[in-house]
Amino acid sequence: MDAPDLVAVGHVTWDVSPHDLEAREPGGAVAFAAVTAARLGVTARILTSCGDDYPMSKIPISSEMWRRIVSEETSTFENRYDARGDRVQVLHRRGGDISLNDLPKNWRSPAMLFVGPLTQELPIDCLDWFQPQVSCVVPQGWLRSWDMPLPSEVNVSKSPPEGMSAGWDICVISESEVEAETLGEWRRLTRNLVVTKGSEGADLYLEGRNEPVPVPSFGNVVDGAGADTTGAGDVFAAAMLIRYAATEDAIASARYASACAALSTRAPSWSAVEAPSLPLGVKGE
Repeated sequence: MDAPDLVAVGHVTWDVSPHDLEAREPGGAVAFAAVTAARLGVTARILTSCGDDYPMSKIPISSEMWRRIVSEETSTFENRYDARGDRVQVLHRRGGDISLNDLPKNWRSPAMLFVGPLTQELPIDCLDWFQPQVSCVVPQGWLRSWDMPLPSEVNVSKSPPEGMSAGWDICVISESEVEAETLGEWRRLTRNLVVTKGSEGADLYLEGRNEPVPVPSFGNVVDGAGADTTGAGDVFAAAMLIRYAATEDAIASARYASACAALSTRAPSWSAVEAPSLPLGVKGE
């Protein structure tokens, strides 16, 4: 069987509001990645662990493109944002772990690999499971810790976990997950490091260049941008991976991804994800 276009690995989630814990939206880095792929014309497959309550049918991929490890719970995060847009999370529930034995053999050499751990569900050296043509990691879940029993506020480390695989083509982290003292550690793990800065865009650190390349946010030209920023970083990462796989141009790919991310914030969950048009300032070549 042919290798898949894009494989996304990690937990799907429920995202709940502090204003109404009963109101919840489906999310998770791999779900946002799969929807982004679908909107950009790329076929994705998802390896995840979640409960029976997760609405897999809402993600625009067919059922045979899911591989679900059955769990009693679906990872559930409460996302609180301050006036600046910084996020504090509370973990209410956690899905099961994901191991190499759960990965279909014909998924191990994808054109594109997207790894998005959320609750330490994947080992930090899981890149060794794959032989992708191009790889991207959003390592936020490897930086999180919490207390038991749940619910618990989540603490976030600013250093890559010891033993994390190197050799990623793209690594996307937020500015809350890095500091000056650890920037060099992050850069050694990847060819292209992106530090997202919310409404201020992002910094792109290219292999072999000292100074970052500024990436605009495009939020100022997207009507409704900023209404719901949950998942925007995941959309950015998936869009950059897809564009980079096609062009090998990290700068143009990051700008394109930033436009995709801005569009995605117009509405909750992934309903607003779409391909950007040229008026957003992203070159078409």
